[in-house]
Amino acid sequence: MIRPVTAEDLPLLHAMVQGMAENEEATAQISTDEDELRRALFGPEPLAHAHFAVDDKTGEIVGYTLWCLVYSTWRGTAIHIDDIYIRQDAVGRGFDTALLSALAAVCAERGYRHMQWWGRVTNEPIAAFYRSLGAEIPSVQGKELTVFRLSGTPLADLARQA
Repeated sequence: MIRPVTAEDLPLLHAMVQGMAENEEATAQISTDEDELRRALFGPEPLAHAHFAVDDKTGEIVGYTLWCLVYSTWRGTAIHIDDIYIRQDAVGRGFDTALLSALAAVCAERGYRHMQWWGRVTNEPIAAFYRSLGAEIPSVQGKELTVFRLSGTPLADLARQA
């Protein structure tokens, strides 16, 4: 079962975010806390949304997805999936497909044109799974696109030029 995350779920969601970071060996990159998640998900102007994957047999939460809306002048409104995470002990049981399916249903219901997420093309099993769903790597005239990020000191330096 897939269900929306509630405000009462924030400690568990934050713990799962930490679990994902541990899995990615990236805990040092986490700077958000429960309060920031609360503002982002449940503040006066929510910036993000989250869903849990729940094991129907045990009722246990085994994964989550956190997403927001993006707009493309070429493709219109879309869902950007920031996180999709399934606990290691639940991998291979269809929870990832269920989460992606639930978000695809949100796209269909609301008329969003696509959904997107980052993934490592070097992780062949997960890349093959995404391709099996029909996911593509965007390109413009045959050239693959990548994401650029500006943060930290370079972001602050650029801001001072404004």
